[in-house]
Amino acid sequence: MQYFDFSDLIEKYSTEFTAISGSEGSYDDTGTYQYTKTEKTLTGAIIGISDGKIYRSDGTLTDRDKYLFMAEPIPLRDTEVIYKNNRYRVEEQVENAEFTGVYQYTLKYVSAFKAEGAQR
Repeated sequence: MQYFDFSDLIEKYSTEFTAISGSEGSYDDTGTYQYTKTEKTLTGAIIGISDGKIYRSDGTLTDRDKYLFMAEPIPLRDTEVIYKNNRYRVEEQVENAEFTGVYQYTLKYVSAFKAEGAQR
């Protein structure tokens, strides 16, 4: 049972990003395992993490990490997000989607594509 409807907020603050997800692979004719990745353009609200949450996280969060809010789930296994020339690893999902209708993920900063073009 959904108690709150946050779909308007997600829509208001949504932006496009690229999600790269790992998928099951298979063995080719030579016996080498071929792992495939799927790239999709998705929309969601990506926001920075407050200084208070960073402080209380005991060093597990930094000012480069982000939160992602979406109306639909994304796979957690081997998923990365590309946003504003920065690469993030999807770390975890908050287990409140059944009450809010919102899927919340923590995006852990991995790297920037270009040092001079990267933005926070």
